[in-house]
Amino acid sequence: MGNNAKEQHALLTDYDTNTAYSEAFHTLFANIRFHWNNEKTEQFLVRNVHTLLIATPSNYSEQASVAANLAIVAAQSGTPTILVDTDVRRPQLEKRFGLGQHSGLSDLLQEDEPVTAERISACLQTTYVSGLKLIGAGTSTEKGSSLLLSPRLQDVVLCVCNVLARETEESRPGIVIFHSAPVLAGADASLIGALVEQTLLTIVIGNTTRAQAKQAQEQLQQAQARLSGIVMLKP
Repeated sequence: MGNNAKEQHALLTDYDTNTAYSEAFHTLFANIRFHWNNEKTEQFLVRNVHTLLIATPSNYSEQASVAANLAIVAAQSGTPTILVDTDVRRPQLEKRFGLGQHSGLSDLLQEDEPVTAERISACLQTTYVSGLKLIGAGTSTEKGSSLLLSPRLQDVVLCVCNVLARETEESRPGIVIFHSAPVLAGADASLIGALVEQTLLTIVIGNTTRAQAKQAQEQLQQAQARLSGIVMLKP
C-alpha cells in the first residue's frame, strides 16, 4: 500500500474515492470480507459481529490512520462499525475525528459496576462518517496500559459487540475494529489479539525491521491471537 507522507497524516474522507490511496483500503477491506466468507461463524464472539485488531510491531506515528481508514471504508460499504482506541498511553483516534475527550475504554475498565449495554452506549461517540461510531481511550489513563490486564476487558469487548449486534442484519454483519499500542511496547496488543477474531499486523517499509516483525508475530501467536494477514505500508 504505497502513499506519500502527506496522505499518511489524513483520513480517507480528505481524498477522492478514486485515488490509489483510497482504493488500497477498499481492496484491503474486500479481502477481509472474503476471509469472513471462508471462516466458520463459530469464531464470532457475538453472532453477526466480526472483531479485528490492527497492530504494528514497533512505534509508528501514523499507525492510528490504518485502523481509522479501515473503519471508514467499512462504514462506507454499509457495514455497521465501531472503532475502539485501546492505546491508553497515546490516544489518537478522538483527535483524528475531530472529537473531544470523552469517557471511554479506561473508564469502563476502572468502574466497579457491571459492564452494561447502557454504559457502552454512553461511551460511544458519533463520527462524521455515517455508520461509524468511536469509543476512545477514555479520560482516566493514570494506570497506563496495566488497565488492559483487568478481567473486565473481555466483558467490555463482548458488551461492545452486543451493542453493535442490535444494529446488524443477518445479511450484513457488523465489525468492531480495535487500534492498539505497538505489539513490542508491552502486552496490550497481545491481550486484545487473544480476544478478537482476526489480527492484522501492519509492517512499515523502512520503519519496521525484519527482527521486529518476526518478534511481533511470535508474541501474538504465543498469546493465541489469530494472525490472519500482514499489511505493508510505504511511508
